[in-house]
Amino acid sequence: MNNTRLNHKSFLDDPHSWFHRIFISEAILSVLLILCFIGVAYTNASPLKSYYYWLWMIPVFAIAAIISEWSRYKRHEIDGYHFIRQQVLHWGAVFVVVKSIFLLYQVGRYNSDATALTLMMTMSLSTFLAGIYIGWRFIVLGLFISLATLLLGYLEAYIWILIPIAIGIIILGLMAAIWEYRKLKN
Repeated sequence: MNNTRLNHKSFLDDPHSWFHRIFISEAILSVLLILCFIGVAYTNASPLKSYYYWLWMIPVFAIAAIISEWSRYKRHEIDGYHFIRQQVLHWGAVFVVVKSIFLLYQVGRYNSDATALTLMMTMSLSTFLAGIYIGWRFIVLGLFISLATLLLGYLEAYIWILIPIAIGIIILGLMAAIWEYRKLKN
């Protein structure tokens, strides 16, 4: 067998590669941004059914956070056990809060619109707070969800404001990725 092939590490396996450090972070930001955009539209169309959407987004966000930090763990920059525990506690608490908000709706304390907007603000805050220890991409995502919630509450034509903002965030992320890649090369 060819030893070169056995000893060769692909950029997908190497936690020090640009792929792990930059591309995965940008892909996660873009996917989560699209999912949030879908969630905002779904919340506007069906406030009560959006509860289930946002409930399912909690493990998606948790997994995205873990994946985005995986290369730091592989480079021994963070303790994996503590990071996983931190993520489980963080997103587990979000899950409990979302369930509690829905319970308040079920007992008549919230109407459907207030429930949906409160769920979105909860996701906004939790994503922003996750960004404090994960990185700026989650902070931006949390701010996007917050802005989307406010626009959804105030405007009918919120979508035309959110589309350019989402595109701008993705472009900003790509520019940051290029800058980070050049920084890694030097």
